[in-house]
Amino acid sequence: MKTPSLLVAFIFLAALTVSAQKGLPGFGKVDKADLEMTDCPFDKGAGAVTLIDFGNTYYDKGSIGFTLFKTVFERRTRIKILKENGIAQADIRIPYYTRNNEERVLKLNANTYNLDASGKVQVSEVKKSSIYSKRINAYQSVMIIAFPEVKVGSIIEYSYVIESETIGLRNWYFQGNIPVRYSEYQLKIPQIFRFSVQPNVIDAMDSKQEVLDEIISITEGAIPVKVLKRNYSMQNLPGIKEEPFMGSPKDYMQRVEFTLSQIDLGDRVIEVRNKWSHVIKSLNEDESFGLQLQKNVPGAATMVDEANQVKDEEMRMKLIYDRLRKEIAWNEREGIFTENGILKTWETKTGNMADLNLLLIRLLNGAGLKAVPIFFSTRENGLAITSYPDLEQFNSVMAYVPIGDKYFVLDATNKFINYKMVPAQVVNTNGFIVEGENGKWKEILSGKYHYKVMAAVQGEIDADGNMKGNCLVNCYNYARVQRCEDYKESEAKFKEEYFQRPYPSVKIEDITINNLDADSLPLEQKVKFNTILNSSGNYRYFTVNLFSDLDKNNFLSENRSSDVDFGFLQDYSIFGNFTIPVDYVFDGLPESIVMVTEDKGIVFSRTVSADANLLNIRITVEFKRTFYPAGGYPDFREFHKKMFDKLNEQVVIKKKTTP
Repeated sequence: MKTPSLLVAFIFLAALTVSAQKGLPGFGKVDKADLEMTDCPFDKGAGAVTLIDFGNTYYDKGSIGFTLFKTVFERRTRIKILKENGIAQADIRIPYYTRNNEERVLKLNANTYNLDASGKVQVSEVKKSSIYSKRINAYQSVMIIAFPEVKVGSIIEYSYVIESETIGLRNWYFQGNIPVRYSEYQLKIPQIFRFSVQPNVIDAMDSKQEVLDEIISITEGAIPVKVLKRNYSMQNLPGIKEEPFMGSPKDYMQRVEFTLSQIDLGDRVIEVRNKWSHVIKSLNEDESFGLQLQKNVPGAATMVDEANQVKDEEMRMKLIYDRLRKEIAWNEREGIFTENGILKTWETKTGNMADLNLLLIRLLNGAGLKAVPIFFSTRENGLAITSYPDLEQFNSVMAYVPIGDKYFVLDATNKFINYKMVPAQVVNTNGFIVEGENGKWKEILSGKYHYKVMAAVQGEIDADGNMKGNCLVNCYNYARVQRCEDYKESEAKFKEEYFQRPYPSVKIEDITINNLDADSLPLEQKVKFNTILNSSGNYRYFTVNLFSDLDKNNFLSENRSSDVDFGFLQDYSIFGNFTIPVDYVFDGLPESIVMVTEDKGIVFSRTVSADANLLNIRITVEFKRTFYPAGGYPDFREFHKKMFDKLNEQVVIKKKTTP
């Protein structure tokens, strides 16, 4: 009998037997001791703990007329709620791909478990009416589960199956943002498929594999096929907690990643590593991406014609960019594929990130400018993998515009950033430029633009110990963008976060905001304030560190697992001018000092001068690097402690004694 081809075998691939979850309690079999648990023994104080996270992937025959094969992914997860802040873990969302019915969520079961007053286990089943699907964009949807009766002490459990009309394996994250007691991923792979495996783990991972004999049914009979069974498991993993300026938590989670590399046909091996040329060809033919850039936007013709009257290319680009940002609203959704399409986006004046930025690219092209899409994985989304063509890693698309020897990265969703600046969420990261046959990666740097805050404080102290003053706070570049966004979101919250909460003893009389809509100028904040000085006998005390944006030390924790990633360089300046009553003298002044880290990555400088009843102080802090590795955190932390001690040193004045 002639051996059938691989394609014929795929069409009639029988479902490979699913192995039992040996050693794990079955769905619904909850241990009373787990319901009585009040804390996680290996991650004290955690709000919740994942008791079981089990995944299983195997292959089945595909849908006739659609695909030749499909991947079946099963998952079961059980979570214990330990504290009030852990209740949010019951907000379960299962993402899946819905374009062309590529993936289907099946066999979804979910329960909540509680102990009643008599100590018996109560089961609350999630009804079908509490499970619904929400479309995110043209490609993705999310299944949302609303669990009933969730409270501190509850256990939630859910299981589901995703059938996918593809052959790829899902990466598996053993670790999450809450501790995980047991995590296991099981695979059964016909040995005609070869995957490269990349474990990213630091703790002990139990890895087992064996080769099984399975049967593939075909039209001409049945033949044996070797199947590789693999199990990966880890236990007692603490949660990856959010740390200040850490980038994406998932970059630090222990995981195992898979890449399809070959298909073994017996007589030959086919290399199937994806190529960017294939990805770009598909993108160019995609209605939600490349074909959008071929559409005309008649309603924007006047804007394009006006831009074409501007000879300078940079100013022509600026005109279209600024006008589009004012006219089109962002719906707060990221993504690299359009939801509405650029025509509807122009008509309705709203769209997702791809709608706005592909529209921007199309209008720039119409004005005779070279503009192409550039993909990013934002800092919060995680590091981009430059070695493997994978669209799933990207969550943002922007416009890349080269002009002369300069380039610009434009994001039409940002209403406040100057066109010369790289958007903050992608600065100093790698972007993939969708251009030509293969595209190219480019490191996108911040250039001369920093996060810069300057505070000039003038205070006058009277004989009763009251200080009245004015302060001018100027925010430049990335500091300006951040504050403008916060101000537009809520004026009251803006004043509370930047001026009232950090300085509880200071009463803010008035704040005036200037240059909010002038992105080439610093955001100007004029503050009138008063405060009562602390006193003891004939002594009074005050601090000069007011409204500087250096009110809080974010690096107090003794240990840190993640690198410090600021994204951009930072500069802070405080200029203080203080007048004391004529019947007082300066009794204790902070010293002039310069402190520098061993690697010269941070410089703190303070100069102090006093003459009669006038005090002048200048403080500067410069962060000369954007990235500080976790390995150097002890020294980094110690420097911050010393720096904030210096920043908050008190000026002491004393009443003159009567002769």
